[in-house]
Amino acid sequence: MGMKRLFIIIIILCCVLSPLSSDAKEDIYVVAVGVSDYKTIADLLLPEQDAKDIAELYKTKTKHVILITGRYATKERILKALHDQFSRADEDDMIVFSFSGHGYQGGICPYDMSKQSDGITYQEIRSVLKQSQAKTKIIFADACFSGGLRVDSRQNSHSSDNDDSNVLLFLSSRGGESSIESPFMVNGVFTTYLIRGLRGGADDNLDRMITAKELFDFVHQGVVEKSEAKQHPVMWGNFDDTWVLMDWR
Repeated sequence: MGMKRLFIIIIILCCVLSPLSSDAKEDIYVVAVGVSDYKTIADLLLPEQDAKDIAELYKTKTKHVILITGRYATKERILKALHDQFSRADEDDMIVFSFSGHGYQGGICPYDMSKQSDGITYQEIRSVLKQSQAKTKIIFADACFSGGLRVDSRQNSHSSDNDDSNVLLFLSSRGGESSIESPFMVNGVFTTYLIRGLRGGADDNLDRMITAKELFDFVHQGVVEKSEAKQHPVMWGNFDDTWVLMDWR
């Protein structure tokens, strides 16, 4: 009788535990970078706080968050962090790179940048992203001229490039625009609305999921109004409007 009971218990455990192991939930891997005090170029006010707040937001969803700020945000360290963090992601996971700081046409400025060749180009970032198995790849950039990261210069909400499958870039401004910050704000204008949107402000249909279209519409409207139409965020990449970028269910 004892062996029979043991056998029944084993069968029940197998039935209960098997579905759990086969239905693994996607995980999120994040690298958040912010540079306010640069080594040689002009300083900024809010990027380091932007990065800290983005990191804190994602820490509510995952334990895989790397935060790099100030003098630690060198080109070498940023690229190494991206490679190390995103190489850990599986196919069903999401990877997120958030950058706040100076930008230029085609790239972003690490702490140790003194000339354009010291910058991090989109092609360098893209090379790291392509090595990741993750099915969802996101870049947020709150930087002047960040729209210049786009391969396609169309000024629509988003466009497609078959070479960037499953990559979404959400950029704070068009290629020729500055990204606004103010001493009277905690975050840059773009990051302010980005965080609000991801926290639920963009959930237009109240289903507790933030899609790409919902986030774009919310952030674009907020930034354009706050900047008095001096700054226009752009979303670019090869993705679907219904991509879920944040799930609060």
